[in-house]
Amino acid sequence: MRFFMGAAFERIGARLLAVGRMMLARPLLTYGTLVLLLVLILVLQPRVHIFTLDVTTEIAVFTTTDDVLTAWDLGAASKLIDNPDPFAEPSKGRSLGPNAQLIIYNETQVDVQRHGTGVVRVRLTRDDADPMGRIENQAGVEDLKNWAVLLIEPAGSPVLFPFRGTLTVGYDVAAGVDSVLQGGTVSVVENQLLGDARYTANTENLDPGDRVEMRDDPSGDLPSKLSVVTGFIRAEPATGYPEPMEALGVVAHGTADFVQVDRLGSSGYKIRAPRWARFLHDPLLAAGTAIVALFALLMEVGKKCSECVSAYREKKSSDK
Repeated sequence: MRFFMGAAFERIGARLLAVGRMMLARPLLTYGTLVLLLVLILVLQPRVHIFTLDVTTEIAVFTTTDDVLTAWDLGAASKLIDNPDPFAEPSKGRSLGPNAQLIIYNETQVDVQRHGTGVVRVRLTRDDADPMGRIENQAGVEDLKNWAVLLIEPAGSPVLFPFRGTLTVGYDVAAGVDSVLQGGTVSVVENQLLGDARYTANTENLDPGDRVEMRDDPSGDLPSKLSVVTGFIRAEPATGYPEPMEALGVVAHGTADFVQVDRLGSSGYKIRAPRWARFLHDPLLAAGTAIVALFALLMEVGKKCSECVSAYREKKSSDK
């Protein structure tokens, strides 16, 4: 047994030695091989991907992870419905008065909904018994518990709702669903290997009715999880603009492994940064590819020259 293993190792060593001698005898081949390996490493090197979601939607749902951003000025035309009846009429809500502010606590789910240029409906829910947030106005401070809906009517100028948390835009299209994503784009930005320069590696359009989430690939066999993103929701007033934007504008940025798009009539798909984009935008990789191509060209030219010289020598010897 030891004899056969020793013989196998000897054969492998002899082959490696032969390859090494051949590469030493042909420095051009050696350099080309090293550059090719460098190019492969640059292509396969993992990089940070920053996804940007820019959409128009009737519904956006996020769970807060940083209450510093979710301190919202509500304006004068806002009402609060804290009746446990989810079908309570808006007229049953109570006015919050001028200069009201909503502070949303961490781990609170926020559903922001708007149809056309109507009122913005913000629903707050939470799985545990902790407070969801608080209202601060001229009447004082009021804690929000269990369930609450705020009706906000943009007047005079657009309203912005910044946030940080896990985000889902759009609902799955089904019977009874009245709020969907209307359209937009997903783009992914990637860093160059050297320096702080970035480039857009991929841009995809979204169709009405899509459901979009930024997700991270876990280690092992665990399912993917939602990524934490930072963004804002914008609503324009119904008057004061020649063509006011309907529904909600949502812009969100975050590092993620991919964007999951669920689409009616299909199993959905993932948006990622294609590796081939690095050949176009990363100067180091583009230079490495050009060097590999140059080495290949020189080797081909050298091969042709060698064939021509050999043919000339054979012809000259035959003439003698």
